[in-house]
Amino acid sequence: MKILFKTNLDNYQKNCFPDNLSFVPRKGEGVSVTNMFVSHFKDQKLPTTLKVVGVTHTDQGVVCELWYNETDVAFAKLNKINLF
Repeated sequence: MKILFKTNLDNYQKNCFPDNLSFVPRKGEGVSVTNMFVSHFKDQKLPTTLKVVGVTHTDQGVVCELWYNETDVAFAKLNKINLF
């Protein structure tokens, strides 16, 4: 089963996330960017893990919609970091 990651956040692209997961993440769980993107996002002060907010099963696989965790948004506001 193929797992695709979708996000409307401009800073993240679908190739930032693992493409070889053996299980489908559930709503509420977190998905981390791959190791080669971790330093890139940390340098930009962006979260390296996004929360699964939706899971849709299709005939071509599973689409997981990702968004920021509430804690990361609150932290960014306190530190005046623009996530959007």
